[in-house]
Amino acid sequence: MVALVAAIAAFVAVAALFAWAGGLIRNPAEARLSRMTPSQAASPMEAPFSDRVFIPVVDGVVKFFVGLLPTTFVARTSRQLLSAGSPVSTQAFFTIVLMFAVLVPVLFAIIFVSAGSDSSVATLVVIFLVFVGLILPFVWLRRTVRNRKLQIWRRLPDMFDMVTVCVEAGLGLDAALRQVSTKLKGPLAGEISLTLRQVGMGRPRREALEDMVYRVDVQEVTTFVNAVIQAEQLGTSLGRVLRAQSFTLRVQRRQRAEEIARRAPIKMVFPLVLFIMPAFFIVTIGPMAIHFLNYLNE
Repeated sequence: MVALVAAIAAFVAVAALFAWAGGLIRNPAEARLSRMTPSQAASPMEAPFSDRVFIPVVDGVVKFFVGLLPTTFVARTSRQLLSAGSPVSTQAFFTIVLMFAVLVPVLFAIIFVSAGSDSSVATLVVIFLVFVGLILPFVWLRRTVRNRKLQIWRRLPDMFDMVTVCVEAGLGLDAALRQVSTKLKGPLAGEISLTLRQVGMGRPRREALEDMVYRVDVQEVTTFVNAVIQAEQLGTSLGRVLRAQSFTLRVQRRQRAEEIARRAPIKMVFPLVLFIMPAFFIVTIGPMAIHFLNYLNE
């Protein structure tokens, strides 16, 4: 009975965490509209039970957990979430980490105890689940950041060529970037579109571009923005600077492809030794070994 009650309580806690995290992962546009729209004052008892009880409790627990972590670690995680395209907020991400590292092992521990399993095995499984729950969200975050940066890096030559053609045709930099955000697809087009919206709202172009550099965190984008800012300050030809940047980026892509090609033989050694060579030895040496054993048995 105690195990059943504990399991029900853990299930309710997990469901509340999912509901709370779902509220944090909602569309940012909807969140801004809800803040801008005047809302009528409602009594506290008219709010849902989850908003009155579960969400404040979970919010306090997560804030306490984040407060125990080093400030630099939290800041680095926030930067990685920003580079990943802000799929969730920082607090929602640490809520997911806490859920996977605490609640899931507790649920499995309750299941093992109620099933009468060995305590040592249950302890090892819970420790393993805690370790996996702590590592898995950060592995997902790092993989998401790497894939997004790779998509942006692959789109950069096309972006440079399009901006160069538009600028040399007589368009301004903002109009050229708008063409890029319209024609191209992917995270790079989204970042450029966000930068143009910030400029249209009155933010200085230099600050908007530097903010894009901070969000994207790709070295080639940083070089491009620095070149554009320097060309505007010195009054040099922007088309010439962009053409030079495009040429440099294509050379770097070729060099990176050559580097990956040179690493391929080294990476092929491990599957060759582990999978191909044993089969080769069985096919070549196996019949000889069988004949030798038959000769010894005679």
